[in-house]
Amino acid sequence: MKKSLLALSITLALFSCKKKETTSDFSATDVTGTSVVKGNVNKNVITPNGSGGWINTNRVNMAGVVVTIKVNKGGTLGLYPNSTANGADVYSGTTDANGNYAISVKSNATGVSALITIDGFTGTQDTIINNVTKTGLYATYAGTSVTRNLFMGANTTFDHNYTATNVSSNPNNISIGSAIVTGSISMNLVRKQTTGTVVTMSSTNIAVPANTTVYLSFDKDPTLLTTKVYQTTTNAAGVYTFNLSTVALGSAGFNQDATIWVADYATSRDTANYNGVNFINITPGLPGVYNKVTTTQNGVYNTEIRNAVNMNYNAFTPN
Repeated sequence: MKKSLLALSITLALFSCKKKETTSDFSATDVTGTSVVKGNVNKNVITPNGSGGWINTNRVNMAGVVVTIKVNKGGTLGLYPNSTANGADVYSGTTDANGNYAISVKSNATGVSALITIDGFTGTQDTIINNVTKTGLYATYAGTSVTRNLFMGANTTFDHNYTATNVSSNPNNISIGSAIVTGSISMNLVRKQTTGTVVTMSSTNIAVPANTTVYLSFDKDPTLLTTKVYQTTTNAAGVYTFNLSTVALGSAGFNQDATIWVADYATSRDTANYNGVNFINITPGLPGVYNKVTTTQNGVYNTEIRNAVNMNYNAFTPN
């Protein structure tokens, strides 16, 4: 009986020793956690200064800007400093509608070195007037990067203020004036001339009816800094006139090209009857559509008058 108890005691002692040895093999050698990198990204815009001039120091938040963070796995300030780990972890995010971003990064208690990069881009330096944004000329916006030490459980903030570098001259250093484009709109009819018993058929042009709509597209309005469409109507003689807001010749970034047109015109192509050289009356013709007519005036600058910019409805498609 004593021998049995002695054997059991030895077995339990050996089992207990073995269990302690197994537990000691699972000691922690590295502890990691998370840090949050957050910030705001904005750019400068042009605004009125209240005295008839402009300033470019006010700012608006930027949405959709890419932010990246790189943390090396090995090395003194790596995520696993006591290891031979290679490579890096790269985290990325984008700014929201308010220009804010927040990115969770894996870090440790002793601190990791994180390279934070905010991308640059090319865009427009815009003008804001009465809360309305007017698209400006192209500019470059330089990105930035910084190295920060991150400790688990502690957050860090990194903001960036973009400042525009204009690709071309600032459009707000300009003198604004006016120019005139004027002309007439006519339409082609069949001309029937009767001289005795001889009938001759040809064509003739007459003024379009009063209040026919005429359009003008100006490639860069000096206030809106984008294309502006003007609209006017003809008088009883078929004449139209546009008064354009424009800049002086030589203003950088302004081509000032004007495209004038009249839209498709649904009517009939009538016949104008003449007795010799005297007009008699109009005979209604087949209904159809006169096709759109367009013309262009290039470089319409301050103080210019572009007259006799005439157009004629000629191509007619019957129904």
